[in-house]
Amino acid sequence: MVKLQLSETNEDKVNEITNDSIFIDGLCGNLINPEPPVRDGKTYLDRLLDSGITAQSITIASPAASFDAILKEIYSYYNFFDYYPDQVIHIKSVEDIKTAKKEKKIGVIFNLQNAKAIGSDFHKWSILSELGLRVCQLTYNEPNMFGSGCMAENDSGLTFYGKQAVREMNRQGIIVDLSHVGEKTSLEAIELSENPCIFSHSNARQITPSTKRNLTDEMMVNIAKRGGVIGLSSHAFLTHHTEGVQPTLNDYMEHFKYLLDLVGPDHISIGTDIYEYYTKFYWETKTKLLYDSPWFFETVFNKDLKRVDQYKNIIRGLIQLGLSNEDIQKILGLNLMRVMKSVWK
Repeated sequence: MVKLQLSETNEDKVNEITNDSIFIDGLCGNLINPEPPVRDGKTYLDRLLDSGITAQSITIASPAASFDAILKEIYSYYNFFDYYPDQVIHIKSVEDIKTAKKEKKIGVIFNLQNAKAIGSDFHKWSILSELGLRVCQLTYNEPNMFGSGCMAENDSGLTFYGKQAVREMNRQGIIVDLSHVGEKTSLEAIELSENPCIFSHSNARQITPSTKRNLTDEMMVNIAKRGGVIGLSSHAFLTHHTEGVQPTLNDYMEHFKYLLDLVGPDHISIGTDIYEYYTKFYWETKTKLLYDSPWFFETVFNKDLKRVDQYKNIIRGLIQLGLSNEDIQKILGLNLMRVMKSVWK
């Protein structure tokens, strides 16, 4: 059991690492549509600019969205970039991330958490790639025409179309994301892909075994062997010890400790899955009912990492684990940038 005390962290070191690091959240919630609420008199964008984050990978539409809905959301983000050119930048390349850091802007990376809307119309990969899609999950929790989701009763692996999708994402320079994807489907995609794959926001099943959303050791070792990364999420679904009991930074850091021993510091990244636009009404009437979840709005996010102004708690936790500045910088962003550099065209 990891035992950390946030009050004992050297804040000068926290600020030094923040200033020196490229910090990427590999899976995060909306900036717009809807915009997360104002807190303590600051907008979500203002709090992001103060947080130390360099870039967020934004899910541009819900996993069930149609292709037209995805295009409409991209249109909204394009308008957002035009409206706030001094504060945000659309990330299409690794150089754009470096620019975001240098110019103190928030980088926005487009991802999809389900390839369902693309279907067998493979020309849509080219369209989305041209518009800036840089990361895409094969499936969500449920099966689709590409393969099985992690909640499927039977995982039959990659389908014919799933194999074509992996090859086409490789060709288009889109990172194959396997969070929410079934174990067999994930292992087959990792093996097939010519490029490194990622788990953008998934944790270790050995530490939190009560959800199939978390990963087996084989899944994590295999993705690391092929040069990929595992983005660890602070979400209560994925970090708890007891279902329904809100986890803390200590619980989150147990997953880092486990992966440091399993795959080493070169294959770990961050994917918080922070969604600040959730309201109690939204959670209790929609998402909670969908998953028959023991988690309430008050407990579904990590106690110490439920808002973007708490990003530095990740750095505080990594420092207290005894990691070097170099390894912390890898985990915060350099590992994910290595994958991006090798995949993005």
